[in-house]
Amino acid sequence: MTAAESRFPSLGPLPWRGATKDSAIFGPGVVDDLVRGVDDHRGSSTNDYWRRLEPTPAAIGCVPYFSDRDVANALGKLGACCIVVDKRQQTDRAVRILDNIGTPISSAYLDGFEEISLPDERGRPHVIHPYGGMPDPVLLGPVRVAGWSRNESNRLLPQLHAKLLILGVTTYYENDEDFSGDIQRFHPHRVWLGSANWTHNARQHAEFGVWSTDADLMKHTYEYLLRLIEISEYLGSLTVGPTPELVPAEWDHEAFWEYVAEHSDEPDDD
Repeated sequence: MTAAESRFPSLGPLPWRGATKDSAIFGPGVVDDLVRGVDDHRGSSTNDYWRRLEPTPAAIGCVPYFSDRDVANALGKLGACCIVVDKRQQTDRAVRILDNIGTPISSAYLDGFEEISLPDERGRPHVIHPYGGMPDPVLLGPVRVAGWSRNESNRLLPQLHAKLLILGVTTYYENDEDFSGDIQRFHPHRVWLGSANWTHNARQHAEFGVWSTDADLMKHTYEYLLRLIEISEYLGSLTVGPTPELVPAEWDHEAFWEYVAEHSDEPDDD
């Protein structure tokens, strides 16, 4: 059954807030509208950026059920993405498609990930000391998982049930204040929130989807997705329960004090 053959009425997409990128849609056409939004972002989002800053359309998001190939192909054509799915859905075909054709986003672009990295081979976090700087960035995605893989006690387990997507642009700019190098950033442009899973069957259902460029809504959604990515795991994780793969770095404060004491009497070049 196609969306056009569905018994449920359809309404939209309808503009709201007077913004050209803000719209709402109701009924069976929500997933198709989501694909159109991703495609439009890929084609136009970098037009206002200088080419030398290497702007790239990107996305981060989450969804419990992801089996629609059109959504996977649209996201896979972006320059980078990280989509977190419920761990029990990680074998769905669309998930595998996106994992094969998509490009992971570097943690260097994400706010607050400067000190977050993979542990070493012994499971120890990166240590920041005077002779060793921040940890190396981590490639995240294009698909990651969170939650439980199975229920061993027949209890009702929490599920990653939010359907969220932020479309943005990754770029960098030169640090003119202290000349410490280029600063990489993910700039959110547009947020999508809806009831629909990213599945073919969702095209039959009475769903809703909303696109918004509201700054506060994007900020709150972005912060939540960053927290979700931080506790997520790599696609294919075999752990039963939540086992965050990323860990925060540790600062060796004692080493810094020793370094300062050792070099405090050195003459200033100025």
